[in-house]
Amino acid sequence: MNAKPDLRERRRLETQAEIEDAALDLFERQGCEHTTVLEIARAAGVSQSTFFRYFATKEDAVLGSHRAFESALVARLGDAEVRPLNLRDIEEVIAAALGDLSTDGADVLGRIRRVRGLLMRDTALRSAALGWEAGQCRRFQGLLADATGTETVDLGVRMLLETVSVTLRVTFDEWASRAPEGDAELVEVYRTTCARLRDVVSD
Repeated sequence: MNAKPDLRERRRLETQAEIEDAALDLFERQGCEHTTVLEIARAAGVSQSTFFRYFATKEDAVLGSHRAFESALVARLGDAEVRPLNLRDIEEVIAAALGDLSTDGADVLGRIRRVRGLLMRDTALRSAALGWEAGQCRRFQGLLADATGTETVDLGVRMLLETVSVTLRVTFDEWASRAPEGDAELVEVYRTTCARLRDVVSD
């Protein structure tokens, strides 16, 4: 069980969330391309220098909400008692990490849902997301290399990485598209997506 953050860390997280919310609001109203860092900072009630202490770019202020899942995944991988992990093991770890978000991260899930919606309709943000996802893939490479007991990122680990990444991307997009109907549980959508992947591979 992780210790609760101290007052300074809680304030840092609150400021980060306020900037993320301001960026999301502006991107939804006027698009990524027509939104400036200055506008985001003003909407969040912070200076531009404060903005850049938290985020490198305006796009990062929106895409950064996915870091919560990455943090949950790192924690779950660290807690896994069995090594090496195979694909099904990793799927269970991911399902547990998504469950952690569903239980403890309603605000984070709300941001992720809004981001996925933006990515479907904002070309500029979608282009920026490609670079962000490439960086995430590099971080996942190290995580999966360790989780699978492989010192180097070999072909097998890369195949696992691509499979995990595609499954997660499809899961988040499917979940976001169904969420307004109120019938989409994130973990349930993930498990359904994994099952569908196996159907496709076995065809």
